[in-house]
Amino acid sequence: MPEGDDMPQKEQAEGAVRGGARASKVRREELLAVAARLFCEKGYLTTTMDDIAVELNFTKPALYYYVKTKHELLYEICESAINQLIEGVRDIDGRPGSAVEKLRALVTWHVNMFSRSGDIINVYLADESALEPEKRDYVRSLSREYESIYRRIIQQAVDDGSFRELNVAMTVRAITGMCNWLASWYRTDGQMSSDDIADVFFDIIMKGCLEKE
Repeated sequence: MPEGDDMPQKEQAEGAVRGGARASKVRREELLAVAARLFCEKGYLTTTMDDIAVELNFTKPALYYYVKTKHELLYEICESAINQLIEGVRDIDGRPGSAVEKLRALVTWHVNMFSRSGDIINVYLADESALEPEKRDYVRSLSREYESIYRRIIQQAVDDGSFRELNVAMTVRAITGMCNWLASWYRTDGQMSSDDIADVFFDIIMKGCLEKE
């Protein structure tokens, strides 16, 4: 058979592989979302793989095709959360602009991300300590980098005179704690949008950090 006659079959096969990969990715994302919601509702320790399979209308063998253990699911959820956090912080840190401008961008991004990914963030915040030691250490190393970038930006605002002298470490913990807590109470049908909430948070931060007259 001429080589050219093989091309349609080859292209169809490659297309099928790509389509299967996309479908598998979508299914895995759905699996993580459902697992995160159940971990939030029932608790990580009490949620079973059976619970997750029933919620997804999967058989147990089908579920184990995507994930082998509940620990694996927890790690993927925590990894997704910390990767979103660190990628956003790195991006903002690398932009031009003043420390205060970067801080506003951080708070706005932080609030918007937490409002979109509440279940994943809440699982990360509540159950990260249940990870296996090596994986927990990796996640915590990214968390430390995330906090160090926040600290550096606050310190720059102090150094350039935008903020008064502060306990930078405690200030960062107060800011991130305020933003983190949003994941537990924010509702998309609430009276304020995530951008509105970010504006309120930033106003509180500025009034707490500026030099008092």
